[in-house]
Amino acid sequence: MEFLKIFFSLFINVTSTLLLIYCVMSWFVPPDFPLRRWLDGLMDQMLDPIRRIIPGLGMFDISPIILMLILQFIQRIINSL
Repeated sequence: MEFLKIFFSLFINVTSTLLLIYCVMSWFVPPDFPLRRWLDGLMDQMLDPIRRIIPGLGMFDISPIILMLILQFIQRIINSL
């Protein structure tokens, strides 16, 4: 049980870090940069279901914020076990 707790906590921490890098890179790095293309493909798999449920607000995409909140919620559940 402890192994699963550590594994999921590590997964959530890595995903949260990649999500933050994804958001920063989307502002400053051109879309054809190889690392950004890889990160876009990875994060879009997690963000697309949220985007289908909650549409963007004009030019703002709030799906990364919602994903971060979901990850934090799951982290709290794991920590309480």
